Amino acid sequence: MYIPKQYAYLEEDLQQINQILLATFSQAEEPIKTLSTQLTKAGGKRTRSLLCLISSCFGQEGQSKPYRLAAAIELIHMSSLIHDDIIDHAPLRRGITTIHEAYNNQYATFIGDYLFAQALEMMAEIENVYVHQIFADTINKLSMGEIDQLKSRYQINCSVTKYLKVNRNKTARLIAVSCQLGALMTNAPTSIQQSLYWFGYYLGMSYQIIDDILDFTDYNQKLGKLNGQDLAEGYLTLPSLLAIKDKKLYDEIKEHFQLLYMGYPVDLKPTIEEIKQTKAIDESYRISQWYLNQALKKVNQLPSQVEKQILLQIIGYLGKRNY
Repeated sequence: MYIPKQYAYLEEDLQQINQILLATFSQAEEPIKTLSTQLTKAGGKRTRSLLCLISSCFGQEGQSKPYRLAAAIELIHMSSLIHDDIIDHAPLRRGITTIHEAYNNQYATFIGDYLFAQALEMMAEIENVYVHQIFADTINKLSMGEIDQLKSRYQINCSVTKYLKVNRNKTARLIAVSCQLGALMTNAPTSIQQSLYWFGYYLGMSYQIIDDILDFTDYNQKLGKLNGQDLAEGYLTLPSLLAIKDKKLYDEIKEHFQLLYMGYPVDLKPTIEEIKQTKAIDESYRISQWYLNQALKKVNQLPSQVEKQILLQIIGYLGKRNY
């Protein structure tokens, strides 16, 4: 996650999370130990876990930051990434070879399950039934988002409404709950917990839309992905959904999906360039900005303290993000 220079002390929080993760993996069998450690050391933004810790600062004074909860949230996210990579046949993650590429799908699946189980073990240390209920519901919705996305694969008639529902369950809810639970763990007032939840929700929706926009740009190569990878895997994201309002592009992508479904290679470069020539990218940015504006309204409801300024700067950064 982007950390403004004046708040560099948050790097210490990041190190705390990494130490918990590495200590957890140190007890694992091989190759789980090596592969999980490599994935952790490869970096990642730690967006969800750091937002959890930032949100905890809105609670009562003297309350410790919930580092174990933040690490558990990170483990859930890491597990979902491994499973995503298997489904998407992604060769790289954070600049390193994905686990299924280095070994096979079975290894990757089991390691993803291991990370998930470790997250549940950490959560078991928390003596708050409400926290467990929220966490379990979020994981359930995340799974449903993954399933709904898979069901829409190669489907040319997928709607923007369905796309937003998948984003809500697959991405936004976990970010929202990361903020909510951070505040809950330090006994913040319910009104603050709700403001932070909705801040995280709107931030997550915007974040995913921008990710989908970047899939059509050269900046996508910085993420170790090919341009148009979502389209190549048979998924219509917001830019392509808006672009296929053009009948020519609709028919073109429909034909591509039929060929891809049957396993034939397709050169998507001309289609990607056509999408970039439409107003779809600009319109997607506009929708992303709407969500950011809603996130801003929620932050403005929070008490005036240092962490509020951090959240405001995160919103500002995301609005300018190009990688």
